[in-house]
Amino acid sequence: TVDIHGGAGIMADLSGRELPNAPHWTISFGGQYEWEFLAGWKGVIRADTYWQSQSWARVYNAVNDKLHGWYNANLSLWFERDDGLKIELYAKNILDGQPITDAFINSDDTALTTNVFALDPRLIGLSIRKDF
Repeated sequence: TVDIHGGAGIMADLSGRELPNAPHWTISFGGQYEWEFLAGWKGVIRADTYWQSQSWARVYNAVNDKLHGWYNANLSLWFERDDGLKIELYAKNILDGQPITDAFINSDDTALTTNVFALDPRLIGLSIRKDF
């Protein structure tokens, strides 16, 4: 093995580079509508969206460090009673996109392999909850 600079690393001029995981723009928007029905019941429908512009996974801003812009959308519909019962139907990542949201390049002893992090695939679920 070669020990360069006693393990202190190699100096690199990073001036003018962008910080990792710091997109120039992010937009988040959500809205919901609520209504009363029957005695003591409330219904709610909600939609949320998120978008971010490109960013970088590392401080070096190399071509393989670029994280492309991405977006996500979620929907939920729930009914709740005054006594704490809540029944919710939800869909996360409704567009089923799988963008790479972050990356981590491993050390050279693993051949500089890259771990990537992506959004979970579309998830549709039902939740029933009771508060006491």
